[in-house]
Amino acid sequence: MKKALSVLLAVLIAAGIFTAVPAVSSAADYAQTEIESNDSFSDAQLITLGNSLTGEMPAADDLDIYKFISTEDGKINISIDNLTPNETAMHGSWSFFIFGPDQRKEFAMAEIDLKETGVTLPFIGAKAGNYYYLMIYGGPRYASAHSYRIRTSFTKGKGYEKENNGTESDATSYILANKMSGTIGSDSHDGDWNEVMDIDYYNIKAPAKGTMTLNFNHKARAPKVYNEGGWYCNLYKHNNGGNLTVSDATVRIETDDTKTIYKASVDKNAEFWFTVQSGFDTNLTGASLSYASDVVGEPYNITSTFVLAAKPSLKAKATKNAITLTAKKLSDVTGYEIEIKNGKKFKKIATTKKPALSYKKSGLKKNTKYTFRVRAYLKKDDTKYYGKWVTITAKTKKK
Repeated sequence: MKKALSVLLAVLIAAGIFTAVPAVSSAADYAQTEIESNDSFSDAQLITLGNSLTGEMPAADDLDIYKFISTEDGKINISIDNLTPNETAMHGSWSFFIFGPDQRKEFAMAEIDLKETGVTLPFIGAKAGNYYYLMIYGGPRYASAHSYRIRTSFTKGKGYEKENNGTESDATSYILANKMSGTIGSDSHDGDWNEVMDIDYYNIKAPAKGTMTLNFNHKARAPKVYNEGGWYCNLYKHNNGGNLTVSDATVRIETDDTKTIYKASVDKNAEFWFTVQSGFDTNLTGASLSYASDVVGEPYNITSTFVLAAKPSLKAKATKNAITLTAKKLSDVTGYEIEIKNGKKFKKIATTKKPALSYKKSGLKKNTKYTFRVRAYLKKDDTKYYGKWVTITAKTKKK
């Protein structure tokens, strides 16, 4: 079926549907109706995100194209309802294609038989200000006209892949200690319309010297269909003009829920690229590419931790009713969090905002032992990174 869809796309391209980028248009915030002719990218009808639209495939080989634009980073959700399911022998089928802003890069496809009631497409990780396109193609076997409804919604946020992110140069920036969600759309096509596997690229930079842990997470579901069913993950960095893989793994769809891909100490600004794609049956460089479809449309999450290497060398000076903590200035540190314990549990008492520590805790009981713990933190890219706790005990004086 995927080969058939590839042939279909080649025919559509030869027919000249790829024209200039359309201008921005507007639509009222209500249920919309298809406006013909919308069979080329230049005539693509705008659907306001959050709206629904009702359209029709009046005959075989009809083609409808719609466009969406997001004003913020987030994800676009699209579902298609078949309003006239048909159980006859000539019920036909619909094919769906999602294209990026350049109208050349197709990064998701799906198909339904018209006896089915509908389909939910893989979400689009959208970048603010970009157009995205939905193409609906009516198959050749039609006994009668069929109606459909497109339902859309938008979830804002920076924690989604930014399509198109199918190359290293277009990689989505991933900030450590945050969550990123993505989805493998389908087998895809490059700019020359060669069939390739959908692949998501992420760029990672270490904010400071520390320990980086990278995890891949998904919701386990039905058993795999293929021997290599699942997601294939690869973490690499550039090395003397080439690429050096530091970790790779096939994350099994029926056994792995959360898998640690990488954990190691890294230097400040150490740069990595992380790729995610569908697991495969045959070698990627083999003569025959046979792709597993187990994970197409299934969302995944990238999570991580980052522990600063910076640790304060604490000193404590006590008086009768106070203890002063000090530590020399450290690089790549915004400040410190301080907790105190005089019993069983620590409680937070202060957060400082300087890379050198000088903190005085007053109002303490004389001749009493107190334990403090302090950790450095770095605030960067709207994220706080923490170092390990360092503990020190001091006793106030008798008089």
